[in-house]
Amino acid sequence: MYGELMIGINMLFNYAILSFTNKVGNHQTSRRRLWSAAFLGAFFITLFPYSVPAMIFTFLGMTYIAFGQTFGSWKNSILAVLIASFFAGGMLTLVYAQISISVNQSFLFVAIGLTYLSLYIVKHKWIDTRMMNKLMSFTLDSELSLWGKSIPLKVFIDTGNHCVEPLSGDPVHFIGYQAVKEQLPVDFASALESWNPDQSPDLASFPATYQRSLRLIRLQTVQGASWAVGIKYDCWSLEGELLPVGYIVLTREQRQYPQGAAAILQMSAMDVLKEEGRAAIC
Repeated sequence: MYGELMIGINMLFNYAILSFTNKVGNHQTSRRRLWSAAFLGAFFITLFPYSVPAMIFTFLGMTYIAFGQTFGSWKNSILAVLIASFFAGGMLTLVYAQISISVNQSFLFVAIGLTYLSLYIVKHKWIDTRMMNKLMSFTLDSELSLWGKSIPLKVFIDTGNHCVEPLSGDPVHFIGYQAVKEQLPVDFASALESWNPDQSPDLASFPATYQRSLRLIRLQTVQGASWAVGIKYDCWSLEGELLPVGYIVLTREQRQYPQGAAAILQMSAMDVLKEEGRAAIC
């Protein structure tokens, strides 16, 4: 009974550490594979608790089972597993030093809970820091799907862009017209180029085929208020994450976009990047 209990406790600790590594490294390993690696690691470390070679072999084997899809993925996971292990071990040492309590089953479950909580907090801080470092480069790669066409675009996330479509509240992003002109249907591009919001702020001049995807968007800038045509896109993939449903406004001036980007995204795109782990399928 004691052996089974120790295997179970070690397996929970191993899973917490492997799950942490899976998230911060964005490895996309399934839970079944993580649990299998956690169990095998717990089994051998319980069987040979004082053997250094066994500990090293168990560590390498556990990380390979969890993250050994490629050699590069396995190599990159080892450092994160070590950091998580030392951090979790330090938390447990601190608890033992501060709380005078006998080692019993209840305390072990409290320790496991503290380990999960601390690694959860560190994981989110780690991901936030990584996202901010990524955003410091200002530009990201994306792929826009519009009317059946896939268009690669270099984008910039503008935290000052809060523009939304007034009826739905969906975010509005801005794209330089020249960056997508060749991918637009000819009849739609012709109607857009001849559209004059000052004379007729409506969508009657656009082909009926596309009118269902169009909305009038009221823009407020330092130059004053104006109308623009919002186009509902099919899908937009950004760094492996899907942007929520939204609209794009095509602008004539792309030269003013930062860092040579072809599009300026609404600030909601930053929140999407923090939600790692979802597969983007357009």
